[in-house]
Amino acid sequence: MANNIYTDIKCITCFLPKGAGINLVEILHGEKNIDSTNVHTGRGLRTVESVNDYGAWTEQDVLTVVVDAERADEIFAFIFFQGELNKPGGGFIYQTSLTKASRYSLPPIED
Repeated sequence: MANNIYTDIKCITCFLPKGAGINLVEILHGEKNIDSTNVHTGRGLRTVESVNDYGAWTEQDVLTVVVDAERADEIFAFIFFQGELNKPGGGFIYQTSLTKASRYSLPPIED
């Protein structure tokens, strides 16, 4: 039986404009073969550009990605640019270490 525990891992968390999270999940799966993602929504404050923006709550996507530590910087940069976090109002991203996480996979589907 294969070991089902990750130990040298990172969690990348990203706050994005509503609707951008699921697009990144698809890109991560297609281009980086990453399936350890989750997207949910929350409320946050948008970038304050004027007095009228202060305190204005918006819905946001929260994307989390669990990845091996050796690929963490690569995937972090990929998300940063693919998610357009380098643009004003693009969002916020950070990375943390995890002590362990379980590995789950679905069996292959036969035709």
